[in-house]
Amino acid sequence: MGSSRQVFPTITQTFLNRVRNQPDREIFFSKEGTQWKGVTWKQYYETVKQLSLGLLELGVQPGENVNLISNTRLEWSAADMAILGARAVTVPVYASNTPDETQYIIDHCEAKIVFVEDNKQLEKVLSVRDRLPRVKKIIVFNMVGSPQLANEKDVLSLSALRELGKRASSPERFEQNLLAVKPTDIFTVCYTSGTTGVPKGVVLTHDALMSELEDVDKMIAGQNNALEVGEGDRVLSFLPVSHIFGKIESMAVYQFGWEVYYAESIEKLLMNMAEVSPTMLFAVPRVFEKAYNRIKASIDESSPSKRKLFDWALGAGRAYYGKVWAGKKPSLLENAQYQLARKLVFSKVYAKFGGRVRFCVAGGAPLPREIGEFMRIVGLTILEGYGLTETCAAVTVNTLDNIKYGSIGKPLPEAAIKIADDGEILVKSRKVFREYYKNPEATREVLSTDGWFHTGDIGVIDDEGFVKITDRKKDLIVTSGGKNVAPQKIENLAKTHKYVSQFMVHGDKRNYLTALVVLEKEDVVKFAKEQNILFSEYTELVKNPKVQGLVQKIVDEVNGKLASFETIKRFKILPNEFTIESGELTPSLKIRRRYCNDKYRSELDSMYGASAPN
Repeated sequence: MGSSRQVFPTITQTFLNRVRNQPDREIFFSKEGTQWKGVTWKQYYETVKQLSLGLLELGVQPGENVNLISNTRLEWSAADMAILGARAVTVPVYASNTPDETQYIIDHCEAKIVFVEDNKQLEKVLSVRDRLPRVKKIIVFNMVGSPQLANEKDVLSLSALRELGKRASSPERFEQNLLAVKPTDIFTVCYTSGTTGVPKGVVLTHDALMSELEDVDKMIAGQNNALEVGEGDRVLSFLPVSHIFGKIESMAVYQFGWEVYYAESIEKLLMNMAEVSPTMLFAVPRVFEKAYNRIKASIDESSPSKRKLFDWALGAGRAYYGKVWAGKKPSLLENAQYQLARKLVFSKVYAKFGGRVRFCVAGGAPLPREIGEFMRIVGLTILEGYGLTETCAAVTVNTLDNIKYGSIGKPLPEAAIKIADDGEILVKSRKVFREYYKNPEATREVLSTDGWFHTGDIGVIDDEGFVKITDRKKDLIVTSGGKNVAPQKIENLAKTHKYVSQFMVHGDKRNYLTALVVLEKEDVVKFAKEQNILFSEYTELVKNPKVQGLVQKIVDEVNGKLASFETIKRFKILPNEFTIESGELTPSLKIRRRYCNDKYRSELDSMYGASAPN
């Protein structure tokens, strides 16, 4: 194993090396109208330089935090590197965050400069402007259609910042800064939600980032040349760059030099795949779940003969890979049947992803084993990895020549992993974060004095060295789309309503959130009398359309205070109270989630049926 690529101590030096060696190579592509337009390393460098010098002209100091609020696009990457070129620190904020969440992060990290994507994000920041006394300038990537916003005090367009940089008195400062960055310098502070809903800023250094890229180079890029990646590769980029997985993908281009195409939107993903023909895909499991469901639905809606052909092909694939995954050699007949199935059936599925994908990398949430195996059979190899924001993304990964579905792979070369006495997965690595920003107590809770990070996940390491997650120690919900959700925050919002007694949010490894609702019996009975609702049993009352409508209004009100990925899509009203005696509550009256998940499995599963919302 190994790679001939040089690994530099910082991402800024890695970037500078790319520009110097390949100035005229088109590397970043965005869609304009019907055409994909490319930007060369030299053009990108000039843009980054002007933006960075513009930041210096605005008074940005080394070590200062600068916010970035945007969906994934070329301007995000350019602004990110421009911030680093000013020796400042990028602090991303999810574009989906609520105004209050956005305000908290901007204020907590003490940012003076905030980049926003468009008018929508600008309006969000301006709506809480009176609670952001430190903010001096808000810089907008794409300002269209709202002249009153453009005239707002301290609002600057991206082009205006570039012009400021062009007039900078000391243009040499940019390259000097790129070279002056040290491995111990902070490159980002990524905020992640805790179980109480209060975000924590994860402080990551250049050394942590470069350790991640170096290990990826060793373990994936160089293994038997099977996964050698680099300038011949093409990535369709759509992961949120505010998430550590997307952040690492955006940084990897400087190390590996592959072409980056920015997807127009999640809705246009399949169309963009067909246009771009990517060779690699980085995605959360939800993307593959949706693809899996779409393939299955397409087959179900097809003619009986096509369904029969697909079932035969799937059987041939399972027979072939059943042997492969068991470490055995498929027979000549099994091999011939599978090759025929690929040609007649699976090639059409593979073509939907552009027809050139060599492998996919999944992270951010667990990938269901059956989806991983199904996709491998139809031609898409998904390599599942595991990591957290606190570990600068992956610390384990499956590889093409060493893959076990249902596992999160083996540790990366530099990462040490062990299982604590209580089953918790512990990690020691250069990739592990330095601290939670301005939160030493929370840091001490997860970082031991001997350097082991306590992940909060329960797992095992099998005889072959593959790591498997068996449970979560924390209450934090991770949806199949990779979103971290703090259930207590949502539950506490719901419980402020007089009709709500208890409210349990569910959605770990699911594609959206649902809730079990227990109502205040006395108040609901009173409501029924006021509404002239006739009923003989309370179990009958909770099913009444008017009571259901009452709860829907409450849920709608709660959803209005949440980011889109936190909203409750469906609920079930239970006719019984949660009690200590019946097992749903602890002695301190906290909900026992695992117990409730098991006890109410049928009710929860029924909210994720075929007609469920996306």
